[in-house]
Amino acid sequence: MKRLSGAPIAMQNRGLETDDIVLQIIREKPGTTVHEIADYLGWTNGKVDGSINRLLKKGKVRVEHVIQRRTLIKKVYPAEERVRPPNVIEIPKEEIAENMWKDEVYLYSLSRSSIAISATKSEEWEEKAFWKGSVPVEDENGKLLVKLPEKLSSFYRLENSEISLSTSEDFALVTVESTIVPVQLPPLYPSIPKLRKRDTL
Repeated sequence: MKRLSGAPIAMQNRGLETDDIVLQIIREKPGTTVHEIADYLGWTNGKVDGSINRLLKKGKVRVEHVIQRRTLIKKVYPAEERVRPPNVIEIPKEEIAENMWKDEVYLYSLSRSSIAISATKSEEWEEKAFWKGSVPVEDENGKLLVKLPEKLSSFYRLENSEISLSTSEDFALVTVESTIVPVQLPPLYPSIPKLRKRDTL
């Protein structure tokens, strides 16, 4: 039997270390993209994509391909991460003053692309909002879960939208960034291939 040199073992160890780093980021920020991870770590997209493919084969992550701004994007989630309905907004507790938030929150439609979620009634938003209401809030594993009414979710087309969340002590602002289109592709499909002209939306 041939004796293995140290090089393959060292490469395997580096790969495991790389995968551990990538998996930690995915668990901290479910739904992050290959490009975002690469940008954060200062690595190439190919290195991150290779790590994600290894994690896929081990059953530690799952991926979702979407087209956003005519670009194919590979979003990555921990395998154990539960898929939330698009009308459920997650607010991390560490980003707010938790003691100010009770069992109910107030919702305000401020524009065609922004929704305010407030721990208390806001006189300014009460006058400005073209829709307002209140909903119960759930507490789950370090996050507050706010379920938006169906008519609000439909108006903003949240099922096909990318959103961002900015927070303050007593409110969170949901901004609808852009339309996304889910694409059925094999999980190992590359992250950001160039789209041919006829493939663009």
